[in-house]
Amino acid sequence: MKKFWKLGKRSSVSVAALNAHSNQSFFKDESGSMTIFTIFLMVMMVMLGGIGVDLMRSEMIRTTCQNTLDRAILAAADLDQTLDPESVVTDYYAKSQMNCSTPEVTVDSGLNYRTITALSSAEMPTTYMKYLGNNDLPIYAGGVASEWVPNIEISLVLDISGSMRFNEKMDKLRPAASGFVGTVLQGQLSQYTSINLVPYAGQTNPGPFMFNRLKGQRYSETVLSQSKGGVPSIFAHPAGTTFDDQWEDALNEVGDEDGDGEITTRDVELDDDLKDTVTYVYPNDTSCLELTSSDFTKSRLPNGSSYEQVGHFMNWAIAADVMDWGWCPNDRSSVRYAQNSIGQLTNFINNMRMHDGTGTAYAMKYALALLDPQSKSDFQALANEGLMPSQFVGRPAQWDDPATAKYIVLMTDGQITEQIRPKTKMHEDNPTRELAKQGGSRKTQISSKSTNVDRFEALCALAKSDSRNVIIYTIAFSAPTSAQNQMRKCASSDSHYYAASPENISEVFQSIARQVRQLRLVY
Repeated sequence: MKKFWKLGKRSSVSVAALNAHSNQSFFKDESGSMTIFTIFLMVMMVMLGGIGVDLMRSEMIRTTCQNTLDRAILAAADLDQTLDPESVVTDYYAKSQMNCSTPEVTVDSGLNYRTITALSSAEMPTTYMKYLGNNDLPIYAGGVASEWVPNIEISLVLDISGSMRFNEKMDKLRPAASGFVGTVLQGQLSQYTSINLVPYAGQTNPGPFMFNRLKGQRYSETVLSQSKGGVPSIFAHPAGTTFDDQWEDALNEVGDEDGDGEITTRDVELDDDLKDTVTYVYPNDTSCLELTSSDFTKSRLPNGSSYEQVGHFMNWAIAADVMDWGWCPNDRSSVRYAQNSIGQLTNFINNMRMHDGTGTAYAMKYALALLDPQSKSDFQALANEGLMPSQFVGRPAQWDDPATAKYIVLMTDGQITEQIRPKTKMHEDNPTRELAKQGGSRKTQISSKSTNVDRFEALCALAKSDSRNVIIYTIAFSAPTSAQNQMRKCASSDSHYYAASPENISEVFQSIARQVRQLRLVY
């Protein structure tokens, strides 16, 4: 019995020791702990992934709603949009079958502006986030679109030099320039937009009225036989007559015999009775001023005490089927001032004839001067003569007028040339024989190519100066490298310069026209 008790006691001690050892082993055993942690991480990852999926879905819906809303309010803000702006936005959403609610639209409009504000919302049911207590996500799309038409003054400068006859450039320019006019004068825009159309070749013709006003001095009427290029005296410029008076008188006396809508010497030649009775004189149907070097340093119109008239001559060979004789464009292709009639401007563009030379500095001179507020009195005088719409008599506006934007759009296809003149201004050969064919002794250079480039660049700098801030777009139309560099340097920035070809000239003009219109999104 005693022995048995000792054995039991010994066994009891061994069990207790064993239990103690087992507990210690259990507490120290870490097997399986990573499995629990991994399960926990996987649950968290699934939750986070689900949240990401819900957020991604909501952003996709929001982006789609926002893009649709942007298109809708841009269409509604267009001043040419004749439909009710709110209906336009609503119709966009209806046809797009959006999940977003129909936007709340606010319209603010006046004579020369329209602003559309819209806000749309939606709630997207969640797939995963609902297990966290979030059953849906809100979605918002909103924006503001505005088209504001300030008073716009444009000088549209078009190269009509003889090289424009190659590669169909003139044929492509006419519809492109007409399209530009149609876009910037479309609808209500014509009430606030005026275009000075400045054609140029070797020189720029301000027209007979402005020739007289700017103190131009015409050469005297001189008899010259028809065989030498003399024209009937009715095509001369008697003192005190205006451009309209002269051509109206010619129309009454001669009539438009060849049906081209213009009265020219071609019509007179068709009238045998009149041919026998008129006096033929040296041609005088152009009105270019011989500007001085100081005129290219100022932004205003020429204001010297007097200016000689540029003679009637050609330097290089003429292509008579598409060109008219003269370094100075004839009066039919003279500057048109502050016009806003699409029909009249388009008709003028379609009937421009090409001439000799490329005097881009002269064109830039007039383009800038017709935006200069110092020309206001000249515009008043032009309106009094019926040479521009009376609604623009208050123009050009001050340089810093916050309600007015001023633009120059300049197109050329060639580099600036030297300025050539006949040594004898009214030599009898000048109306029928190019100077290049008369020999070097018959002509002189009054300014070099480099001088004319410098003058051009000085005028561009004047226009872009902070005190004027004229926006200049330039177009090098299938032009050589030197002309491209001249146009690039003149433009307001690289993005305001275009290199165009006959294939894309219309798109270039339309791009500029759209920028002038200033339709934009505001966030």
